[in-house]
Amino acid sequence: MQRKVNYFKKRLARFQSKGNDKNFELNKKRKIELFSGIEGTVLEIGPGIGTNFAFLNKKGIRWIGVEPNPAMHPYLLESAKKQGVSASLLDCYSEAICLPDSQVDFVICTKVLCSVSNLDISMKEIKRVLKPGGRFLFLEHVVDNHNFLRRAVQKIVPYTPWKYYSDGCEPGRDIAASIKNAGFSSVSFIQYMQEGKGLIHAIKKPHIYGSAIK
Repeated sequence: MQRKVNYFKKRLARFQSKGNDKNFELNKKRKIELFSGIEGTVLEIGPGIGTNFAFLNKKGIRWIGVEPNPAMHPYLLESAKKQGVSASLLDCYSEAICLPDSQVDFVICTKVLCSVSNLDISMKEIKRVLKPGGRFLFLEHVVDNHNFLRRAVQKIVPYTPWKYYSDGCEPGRDIAASIKNAGFSSVSFIQYMQEGKGLIHAIKKPHIYGSAIK
């Protein structure tokens, strides 16, 4: 599949490759908790440069990635090699994952569902490729259903230049509702307000993390 890599996608890949120690530390504790016990075949949606490799059991998994930005791939594969992760990439999107039904033990996704082209279809695909009893593990920023001003800003920013610098992020999505409505046998998550200063952090402050079982 030939994909066009525009300036903004290249810029995002370069920016992420330089690391973000503060953001890493903000999410570290929750990711350690969320990813403990992962084993078997793991599918990650939107792995970027491979930040989550640091939280996975390198010897106990077979990792597969769906990363739609080709500019990320060199950094991602280099990170996998350095950290000893058995990794392969699929040439597809989250809306049409090129795997048969019931193939993976875990699907993981962190701060990606805000930017997939079709959230509901992506959720159906995630559930489809999981084995019975398989788990979908997620950590995502979500719409603020309590603060009217923040929610209004979240809904507006995708129509501004924000989308070009955030890889299509739509912070006003009700991701929790989409996960609940995807047909999993059970869904559990914790809501929290992410720490951080500045406008971007203020817009993305509401978060959830948890799991869904097929």
